[in-house]
Amino acid sequence: VSEAFSIHSPPSPPSLLAFHHQHQHQQHQHRHQQFSTRQQHQTKMSQQQEQEAETSAAAAAATTKSPSEMRIKEIKAELQGMNIAFADCFDKESLVQRLLDARDGTIAPPKPTTTTTTTAPSTTTTTTQKSQPSASSASSSSPSFDMNATKADLRKKKILELRTALGTRGIRWAHMIEKEEMVVALANALEQESHFSLSGQLQPGKATDISEDVLEQELSSSGTPLLLDVYATWCGPCKMMAPQLEEAAAVFGSNVRVAKMDSDANQEWASKLRVSGLPTIILFSKDGKELKRQEGAMMKDMIINFVEEHT
Repeated sequence: VSEAFSIHSPPSPPSLLAFHHQHQHQQHQHRHQQFSTRQQHQTKMSQQQEQEAETSAAAAAATTKSPSEMRIKEIKAELQGMNIAFADCFDKESLVQRLLDARDGTIAPPKPTTTTTTTAPSTTTTTTQKSQPSASSASSSSPSFDMNATKADLRKKKILELRTALGTRGIRWAHMIEKEEMVVALANALEQESHFSLSGQLQPGKATDISEDVLEQELSSSGTPLLLDVYATWCGPCKMMAPQLEEAAAVFGSNVRVAKMDSDANQEWASKLRVSGLPTIILFSKDGKELKRQEGAMMKDMIINFVEEHT
């Protein structure tokens, strides 16, 4: 009787349970597949990013090749592309240092200068003092110096650039704490140089490497005689005379403008000046007329006597 009256829950239909389990299994597989696909995509993206980073690093390494590993021709080509002068670099070590300074921004390319005169100077032989007008008949007076504009331009420069510019002019900057002090000191120096050199490139007491455009400007101005050294970087006697010319320039001070020009980098003017031997020293009057020239290396005293005898 007890078995007859016992109550049991009706069993679930087998087909419904099977469908429920199958549906849960399909959902689990779908979620697992989505997760796997997402992981594969992330892995693929990560690999692509790593490849791109490696490619960029390799390209950067190729474009910023260490100067010490480069050939001299490659170093000169990069310096020329950056418009950085290197005529005063006589060996690979100095070229490497110049390129490192240029990449770091320590050395900035010179500002382009323009002139409106293109007449070439005439030349004379070493046995005569006959001279003819050279360059042009441009105004003999120096252009007015804009102190405010100069200071505004200097304020845009980095402190390292200001220190470098001051150092090259022999101006001590160690005691200058504020940047404005450096700006004022350098602006005053530039103002003095503007009266000494029409182009603003030549400095009293210094032998400055110049280009053809600067030479044209300097020959068109009047004020002080101009002593020009035409040289080549591969010329042994030229290298020997370089420090002697610097010492002579220091003696001349503001009385004589001293410049040097690379004959290979300025072939047009080297040809106009009819330079046949290196080094060649050419002395121009304050009006831009050639007074005398001398071929071959000269010592400091010889250079000083050469100028004093003909000015």
